[in-house]
Amino acid sequence: MTPDMLATDLAEYLVRKGVPFRETHHVSGRVVKFAENEGVPMDKLSLKQLQEIDARFGEDVLKCFDYEKSVEFKNVPGGTSRSSVLQQSTDLRSMIDRS
Repeated sequence: MTPDMLATDLAEYLVRKGVPFRETHHVSGRVVKFAENEGVPMDKLSLKQLQEIDARFGEDVLKCFDYEKSVEFKNVPGGTSRSSVLQQSTDLRSMIDRS
């Protein structure tokens, strides 16, 4: 997983803070672009750098840069969490067995 894959997590972080997604999408994109311009992975940006991009980033934003939590957070049908993937695997096996 590359650090910029956490861009959606940054957008969702701001949504949880009450910012409309249409706006958070652009903020997240600015973070990705800034990291690329600096030549560093997005998860290596400092809180200060993130807050220069958008002041609504609080100290808790750094928790967004946890790959395992990011994957597990998507615990919905078709999602990336371990339980979702296991369910998808079980469903596929059942479909194959019936054919």
